[in-house]
Amino acid sequence: MSENTLVEVYLDFKKDIYLESIDYEPDWDFSLQTVTNRLGISPTKTRKVGEWMNSIRRSDLTQWKYSTGKIETLDFEMALNKVVDTFKDKVDIINELKKELGLRTSFCAVTHVYEGISPGYSFPLNIMKFLVSIDTEPEIDEYVYGFVEEDIED
Repeated sequence: MSENTLVEVYLDFKKDIYLESIDYEPDWDFSLQTVTNRLGISPTKTRKVGEWMNSIRRSDLTQWKYSTGKIETLDFEMALNKVVDTFKDKVDIINELKKELGLRTSFCAVTHVYEGISPGYSFPLNIMKFLVSIDTEPEIDEYVYGFVEEDIED
């Protein structure tokens, strides 16, 4: 395990309970291959509703996910741009997939902070324009691992 700060950014497509009406029997599945073929991009992770996630739990959603993986960096914007640069020319396709398949998207940055050394969090205009164009809000998850502050004497 790294002892340096890590950043992972991902964009995913999913269909789950949040899109369905209480009165409607939900269909939480969609063709992962359709998303891959239309985008021309391979996912880094997928899961299907009903698929075993471990020995006791099944997936409650279908998800197509593209991730940077964990990058050892404090350059938050660089990590965001790795995903946006991959998808910026696919806005129309993304919006068509969302409408046709009833999907929602998530754009999330996950940081693993060690020794109190955290990246600066900012979303440049190009990132925000991309997210607005695909009707997606940014999310940040931060995991901070213990560190000891030194006492400073006066």
